[in-house]
Amino acid sequence: MEDNEFQQQELFETEKYISDLVEEKTKKRTSTFNIIFLSSFFTSTIVLSFLFFFGVFDEEEIVLPDPVTITETIKEKELVMPRVDSTEVVSIAEIATKTIVQLQVGERNQDDEFISIGGGSGVVIDRRGLIITNHHVIEDASDVRVIFEDGRMYEASIVGSDRLTDIGVVKIKNENLTPINFGNSEGVFVGDLAVAIGHPLTLGAAPTVTTGVISALDRRLDVGSEGMNNAVTLFGLIQTDAPITRGSSGGALLNQKGELIGITTAIATADVGAEGLGFAVPINLALGIVEDILDDGKVLHAFLGILGAQYFEVAEDGARIFSGVLIEELYGPANDIYAIGKAGALPGDVIKKINDIDISTLDQLITILRNKRAGDAITVEILRSGNTITLDFALDLRPSDV
Repeated sequence: MEDNEFQQQELFETEKYISDLVEEKTKKRTSTFNIIFLSSFFTSTIVLSFLFFFGVFDEEEIVLPDPVTITETIKEKELVMPRVDSTEVVSIAEIATKTIVQLQVGERNQDDEFISIGGGSGVVIDRRGLIITNHHVIEDASDVRVIFEDGRMYEASIVGSDRLTDIGVVKIKNENLTPINFGNSEGVFVGDLAVAIGHPLTLGAAPTVTTGVISALDRRLDVGSEGMNNAVTLFGLIQTDAPITRGSSGGALLNQKGELIGITTAIATADVGAEGLGFAVPINLALGIVEDILDDGKVLHAFLGILGAQYFEVAEDGARIFSGVLIEELYGPANDIYAIGKAGALPGDVIKKINDIDISTLDQLITILRNKRAGDAITVEILRSGNTITLDFALDLRPSDV
């Protein structure tokens, strides 16, 4: 019994011993773990401090490249617009070409056959057969024929013509024609559409249509030649770049409405040929000439009675300014005194205004006179020794030998 108790006690104590061993072992392991953990922590702290000290963990600056703008260059296609609306020109041509005719100028041979020696163009201005053209087209002609676009041909008679304005009139025996519509040449502006219709080089019955713009106004042009005794200076012309060439003389210059604003009369040429400068007599002037021819058989051109020169004034900055027409002398055949001289003007006077229109140049003065007729009353303002004088008088008839 005592042995059993001893064994049990021993066993109990042994178990207790074993339990103590386990507990001690556990404590020992916990202690070891703590030591390891603390060692690792301090070691890591030391290492990290070391790394931070040497900047291993410094934030690296990320350098971004400068922004690049990618620009796509798109080359715009040039939009080539027609110089004028072609449909507009088509409409103008469709109507107007029926009123533009070809003129053939010639003579009869021994067999009474017509022999053409020249020609030009013309425009129907009256349903009863009146056709306007250029003086130089029909000058000295004995026979004239008129050909319409559809091929109809008529014999024409010369009604009359005027050398100073290069306007002529012929008539055919047909009283059922379609005349062209008239425009107002006073309402024309530089840059306006211009359509020229004529018969260049007598290419056929149908006329040629060309387009351009009004390039300038109130131009002067010397035409003819002294050798042929037909030299003359035309004033107040409309300039256009619509192509005009031989055979187109006497044709039509039209506006954007298809209205007649001028009678094509000449081209400017240089040593190298045509320069793309065409000229037309303004229709307002031309119709006045036609009226005179129909009423009197001739044109009663006005005459002022002076030899004039360009007058200049000097601006404050020294620029010379066109400022009127200087009367160099009172002029007339046989030293007679005409118009302005009879009204009291003297050499040395400066013409500043006519009918309240400021006069700047000699060309302007002559252009105004071309639109006047003998007997017309006018008011002229002149400058004499710094004083303004007003003269009222009637224009005289231009002498035939001037």
